[in-house]
Amino acid sequence: MSISGTGELVEDSSKAHQLWNSAVEAWFPAGPDDPNVVLLRVRAEGAEYWDSPGSKVMTVLSYAKSRLTGKRPDVGENERVDL
Repeated sequence: MSISGTGELVEDSSKAHQLWNSAVEAWFPAGPDDPNVVLLRVRAEGAEYWDSPGSKVMTVLSYAKSRLTGKRPDVGENERVDL
């Protein structure tokens, strides 16, 4: 999925603490007060998504086949949505 829109940096330490979880900590071990941690607010204007046939393994195999044959991979249906 891809979302497009207008983004802005948000300086809100309490919100950073509220949103913090262990998955984020893998990239920022110093915690939510790390100066490299920022919040980004996005006002979405549109989105695009792909619904691939089969499993993730089949999708990867489709990309590999594409590299070997030079043909476009079958990545399934693609839709765009205006928000």
